[in-house]
Amino acid sequence: MKKAIFTGIILAICLASFSQEKEYQTIFDNQDLRISGMGGPFMQFTGVAGEFAHMMGGGGAVMLDDFFIGGYGLGLTNSIPDYVNQNTNDRLSIGHGGFWIGYSLFGEKPIHLAISSLIGWGEFGIMQYDGYYPFIRDKIFVIAPTLEVEVNLTRYFRIGAGASYNLYTMVDENMHGYRSSDLSAPGGFLSFKFGWF
Repeated sequence: MKKAIFTGIILAICLASFSQEKEYQTIFDNQDLRISGMGGPFMQFTGVAGEFAHMMGGGGAVMLDDFFIGGYGLGLTNSIPDYVNQNTNDRLSIGHGGFWIGYSLFGEKPIHLAISSLIGWGEFGIMQYDGYYPFIRDKIFVIAPTLEVEVNLTRYFRIGAGASYNLYTMVDENMHGYRSSDLSAPGGFLSFKFGWF
């Protein structure tokens, strides 16, 4: 009888210890970490080959608190003649896409700073004025660091305005006569961001 009571007590203690909910621990889980998303259109006002250039595109990103990482696409919208080769009937084309990473400093404040960078690859080309596709195509790599002043208009909408610098690399001058320095230039940056901030 004593053996049965002793065995029952041991079983009860074991069951009680196993039935208690254990805290599951991981490396990356953090209850204070806020994960959300955002995206929207943005544009640059810059220079290409000494001419005014308007670049239009957009991107989307995953936000980890005030840090974000995602993707983007950006392309030249206005017509720039090919002055280097003296073919004023031909026009230049630029398009690129890749990674969009950045950080909003004190993003909870109504007006705050944000730093970001576009890091991507694409194509610089020359096309006929009435053509749709470039007849000269050069693969390029682009880095465009940006500094913005962001304004939280609502909980779900921000507008940013600032400055950026487009650095075009891997440009093959022998292919079309343009150098990296002809395409790279500073400019203005305007963004419209929709998301869960």
